Amino acid sequence: MLVVGYSARETADVVSGRIGRGALDTAQKMLAVGLGRDAAADYLDAQYARVEEWREEQKRAQVAAAAPRSTSFGFSPFDDLIEHYASMHAVESALVRAIIQTESAFNPAARSHAGAIGLMQLMPGTAQELGVNPFVPEQNIEGGVRYFSQLLRKFGAVDLALVAYNAGPGFAERYIRGQAALYGETRDYVRNVLARFSAMR
Repeated sequence: MLVVGYSARETADVVSGRIGRGALDTAQKMLAVGLGRDAAADYLDAQYARVEEWREEQKRAQVAAAAPRSTSFGFSPFDDLIEHYASMHAVESALVRAIIQTESAFNPAARSHAGAIGLMQLMPGTAQELGVNPFVPEQNIEGGVRYFSQLLRKFGAVDLALVAYNAGPGFAERYIRGQAALYGETRDYVRNVLARFSAMR
């Protein structure tokens, strides 16, 4: 269920209680009066952080306990599949590893609060559109890499493709137009993936 005027990511944050509609409305007003994306993003980050901090700690503990162990370089039992599908869809394998490490810590059974599934945290609707079963690791990787490759071609830059992968293409388009601020989970997600990508190259 989308809340009118909000992206799917913003709606999920509102519905899950991770950010209030009032905070999003205030950020939109800040953008409308010309205060800029950075000011709006900083405001949303402060609001978001109050709720998110303890949730992230719990999530990390749960994922770490359940995940197959990978090395500090991000290599995993799924490396052959990652190499194969990264090559097939023209995405650097180190970037795919960085996405998987950030999304699920290489845990094929990972589930997010929003309902994303598996290694690359595919939403059920996205998995259906891609024709893959997100519960099967090979299909999850193939579908996730194919989807990310599509986003990379559409947005033309890794950071923007990561914004779209995490928060949805609609949010990324609004961000590019200056109509949305990058905050909270999505801002941290992009930073984390890029840092891991750099370390894994």
